[in-house]
Amino acid sequence: MKIENSVVFVTGGNRGLGLAFAREALSRGARKVYAGMRRTDGFDVPGIVPITLDVTDPDSVRAAAARCTDVSVLVNNAGIGRLGSPWTDPWRSCPARSSRPTTTG
Repeated sequence: MKIENSVVFVTGGNRGLGLAFAREALSRGARKVYAGMRRTDGFDVPGIVPITLDVTDPDSVRAAAARCTDVSVLVNNAGIGRLGSPWTDPWRSCPARSSRPTTTG
């Protein structure tokens, strides 16, 4: 995939693997990199544009899409992680719940 001169949007791009994807896009010559995140306050990574985005909220997704009309590459990284054990709290570690933002969000 050609990243050089592209405009990349990484969902869940404020930390962890998402932030690593965003930084890698910059290092490969992306013209612009957006990082979608629920809260943008305190995010200050040079070269990465923070965008308010909650992938579980259709209105938030529409607003982000309207703001970032120049995107050519989407990295759908957003998801949720919960600490817990299926033996002590089956709902918190339910696969359907944790994969919902990625598969339907």
